[in-house]
Amino acid sequence: MGISTIKGLYRYVKQNSGFTGHTVHSVILSLGYNLWGTENEFKELSGNLVDCSKHGADCGFSGFTYYSDTIKFFKKHRQDIVSHMEQTAAECGTNIISMVQNFGIFRNSEMPSVEFVGKALWDCKKNIELDFLYNAFAWYALEEISRTWYRYIEEHPALAEKLSA
Repeated sequence: MGISTIKGLYRYVKQNSGFTGHTVHSVILSLGYNLWGTENEFKELSGNLVDCSKHGADCGFSGFTYYSDTIKFFKKHRQDIVSHMEQTAAECGTNIISMVQNFGIFRNSEMPSVEFVGKALWDCKKNIELDFLYNAFAWYALEEISRTWYRYIEEHPALAEKLSA
């Protein structure tokens, strides 16, 4: 049947997401789970990741709801998240600034300026004006990790059926 534990999910996502194991593990912990969770917790975590993949992080997920959590998460994993975004932008044939400006979260609001995005990505000074971008970057990590898991679920219909039962 394939993966049946949180630890197995962690290994798969670590190997296939482009994020470090540290970032993947932190997402799992932030969502309220640990690597040695029960079968039911595996099912819950999988469901949360699938929901996030389908609907986006802005729907609200434990550990990714409040700025105090998302800002801390981004700052802890800044290097890994920025590196991942740079690679994704390159694969899409764009630059990281433009990619960030076109995040779906900004579709109903004013696009952040080039200066703001650049400062948020590469300037480590605390700047409360950039908190909305730090939040978006933490959500980016959650969503990309969720998409990696969702692709696995889609490729394994027997597991998907078991997890949704």
